[in-house]
Amino acid sequence: MIKPCYLILILTNKCNLNCAYCYRKADNTVNEMPVDIIEAGIRLMTSSDRQCHMQLTGGEPTLVPHMIEHAARILQNLKPDATLGIQTNGTMLNRSLVRMFKKYNIQVGVSIDGPMGIQQQLRGNAASTLKGLRLLETEEVPFRVTTVLSHQNIEHLDKLVLMLGAFRNARGLGLDILIQKGRAKGSKLISSPSPDQIKDSLYRMMNALYMVNNRPFGRLQLRELETVKNAIKNKKRTYFCHAGADESIAICPDGSLYPCSQTADDPHFCMGTLDAPDTFSSVPLKNFRLFNEN
Repeated sequence: MIKPCYLILILTNKCNLNCAYCYRKADNTVNEMPVDIIEAGIRLMTSSDRQCHMQLTGGEPTLVPHMIEHAARILQNLKPDATLGIQTNGTMLNRSLVRMFKKYNIQVGVSIDGPMGIQQQLRGNAASTLKGLRLLETEEVPFRVTTVLSHQNIEHLDKLVLMLGAFRNARGLGLDILIQKGRAKGSKLISSPSPDQIKDSLYRMMNALYMVNNRPFGRLQLRELETVKNAIKNKKRTYFCHAGADESIAICPDGSLYPCSQTADDPHFCMGTLDAPDTFSSVPLKNFRLFNEN
């Protein structure tokens, strides 16, 4: 029986950007997740006796703000002790959305791949993303940033940290590997960085992080470093993804189930549907590890 404590709702397949490495395929047959699927997904999560978290993503979830509020209200009613987060490209943020985040205590993650020049190159509409960050700052909403590592941005991580250091409400940075899927697969426009590039860039990034964390208004955490620290403190095995720890499930707008959003729409990882779910053991984790290594 599936009992996820980390629920990912892909509220919509639509997106307003055209990121160079997007691993989600466009699907206009089902644009928004029906409310009954949202509720069924949350009820599935309530079967877990562990602390639960629900993550809203897409596509771009801020394209469907009414769905964000639907999900937040249902979670509040069915699992009031669960935490709630959203991953957004930040380009569509407005005062109404940001105040909704505050109302429902939604943790905000923004996808940013580097300083604005790099952001424009890899994702586009960088000016709107920067405007979104400034709005979060004005409304005093904390946010974290997720960055996809590629050959194109690896040399600029220290500059990204310094840029984030100027925001009082920037709380952290997480690093994702480039998934060889979707637009990135076989692309000549974007590629993975070499191990030496990663090593050199992380060294400079950590120096920048040290400088930024001398600021008087709060620390900027590196997600991966905090994960390792917590694992050592609690004497537990380190997992850098919830799927690897057998605790997450992603639900697509049509109700199909996958271990995480990165595996969504891949038939090799399909775990059935909400109406007929499969067990976690039916999806070999070795496939998931190979998927992340290739």
